[in-house]
Amino acid sequence: MTLEELFRVQSDSHKLKSLHIELANLENFNPFKKNIMSDAPKGSKKKDIIEWYLEEKERIEREIAYYEKKMQQDRKELEEYIGNAPFPECEIIRYRVINGLRWFEIGELLGYHRTKVSKKFYDYIKSSQSS
Repeated sequence: MTLEELFRVQSDSHKLKSLHIELANLENFNPFKKNIMSDAPKGSKKKDIIEWYLEEKERIEREIAYYEKKMQQDRKELEEYIGNAPFPECEIIRYRVINGLRWFEIGELLGYHRTKVSKKFYDYIKSSQSS
């Protein structure tokens, strides 16, 4: 696996978080607030706004469903890859890619220095790509 493929689960997770925030912002959106300026024109575009709102909500919900399914598939591939790795490397990959820990934190958990942890990680990724 390449580094990009390894971090797909993390990337999907970040995308899901942003989509949930976008959905929450959309649900809190109120197009019918009173205007502060009294001179503003009072147009009536209620139907257009409601259609836009429903289309946006459906789009965001479709994207959320897609990324949830994609994240499950990517997680399954990642778990298989981690399962094939030897002991310290499998834990290093899990802590870094899935849990998002920093090198220093992983080193403390495994009893290594942060540079040794990152070296083991990148050496294993490089060796598994060439195999």
